Amino acid sequence: MTKLRLNLDGRRFYQRGLDVLWAAALVSLPFTSFPLLMNLTGAVVAPLAAIPVFLLFVFWFIPYVFRRGLLPRESVPLLFFFLVALLASTLAFFIDIPGYKGRSILDQELRTLVTLVIGFVFYLVYTTWPQDEARLQKSCQWLTIGGIIALGWSMFQAIFIIAQVDEYPFWFMKLQRLLVLQSPYFDRVTSRVAGLTYEASWLAHQLVMLYIPLWLAATYQRTSAFKLRILRLSLENILLLIGIAIFFLTSPRIGLISLFFIGIFIFLKVNLNVLRHVVSSIARRRWFQGSNSQSTLRLLVTLLTSVLILSLYTILLAGVIYFTSRRDWRMELLVTDPPTWPEIKAFLTLQESLLLSMAHRLVFLERMVYWFTGWHVFNNHPWLGVGLGNAGFFALEETPSIGWASFEVRMLLFRLDYLPNIKSLWVRLFAETGLVGFSVFTAWLVTLFRSAHLTLRSHRPTLQMIAFAGQLGLIAFIGEGFSIDSFAMPYIWVTAGLIAASGWVYRKRLVAPPE
Repeated sequence: MTKLRLNLDGRRFYQRGLDVLWAAALVSLPFTSFPLLMNLTGAVVAPLAAIPVFLLFVFWFIPYVFRRGLLPRESVPLLFFFLVALLASTLAFFIDIPGYKGRSILDQELRTLVTLVIGFVFYLVYTTWPQDEARLQKSCQWLTIGGIIALGWSMFQAIFIIAQVDEYPFWFMKLQRLLVLQSPYFDRVTSRVAGLTYEASWLAHQLVMLYIPLWLAATYQRTSAFKLRILRLSLENILLLIGIAIFFLTSPRIGLISLFFIGIFIFLKVNLNVLRHVVSSIARRRWFQGSNSQSTLRLLVTLLTSVLILSLYTILLAGVIYFTSRRDWRMELLVTDPPTWPEIKAFLTLQESLLLSMAHRLVFLERMVYWFTGWHVFNNHPWLGVGLGNAGFFALEETPSIGWASFEVRMLLFRLDYLPNIKSLWVRLFAETGLVGFSVFTAWLVTLFRSAHLTLRSHRPTLQMIAFAGQLGLIAFIGEGFSIDSFAMPYIWVTAGLIAASGWVYRKRLVAPPE
């Protein structure tokens, strides 16, 4: 009897410990560059969440696998991508890769594979732990609490920035440096809120990839992970407004494109529903049903309603362009001095010289130079690329000539001791894993989006909320992939894991016997 009780107590302690680690893995996501981890790994991308995730991987996932635990089917393309990445990295030893900065191919590949494995560990934990709806709802709650911490700290920074004080309080800066490795550019002069991230663009990334999609999905579907209401507003409603405000205070660039993609998706979804509702309402009218040409009349109503909706879209788009032009001088330049037809044609046809010239005019040259460097590497090794982490070896010979005029590019090529990176995950996938790797990775994202679309058919609010938030996060990732190129950024893995988990729970409910 005593032995049985000890076993039960041990299991309860084990389960509670796992619950605490899971909560920590979600709440700590805003901390992107934890100093202790950074000192251990030497990497700027050092999320605090990696600690509880690693412990969950050891104490939950590995025993789960030994118990013959399964993975959701959404994981299959990702496993194939891992194999393709390993194959590309192995074959790289048979490619003529130039020596550069005393770096070895093996060292570069191992470093990059470690970051990829870190991402995989995040995905595996986030997709296998929440195996029922109750855990998924709790996960949304812990995610939101982490978002509240991020917003609270960001609002504190915003107060000092808006007040235009000379410097942050000493205690604030000391605490900031204890919590996150801070970019050298962090100060009140930049007028950019960075939150608990390395730099402001990282805060924009986590907001548009994770928190805004979650709160927007809850708002759109009129649901909530909490019972709390403030003036009939859910917690997610309030946090969405604050989150968008903080997002704009980061002065995002690529982030604006990502948010625009989300907005387009939402508006299309809303207005398609409005279009169906309007046409169906008119079709039920007596005069409509009495008409001899119902099909023609229905088509005419659909066209007129579509024109009205498109007109409203045009007005809204003009408003968005005007607002962003007041926030970002690049957008203002695009409005006051719009691209010429040759520049538009160059953008559509990827003409390098004109695109680089336009990027130079918009002070976007460096980022475009890095992208074209990676694109040149891909053109020379189109099928499997040059292996993970190896694109930087080709920087000297593949950098466009206009890039030599940039101080930043010259610093990266000659002064700094690490290899240049592509600064775009999409271009990096092309350059380092080739067309095969890019296709498999894209197939994984498409699989996730389709899974979320299927889960939206569920009548369970939590599953619907996670699925829709996942779709929004994936759409935002399209834009964010042009700004980040590290596999260690946790947000895409978290989003992917929760999409797969919710889809798995939904499918298990479909095949479960009726109660």
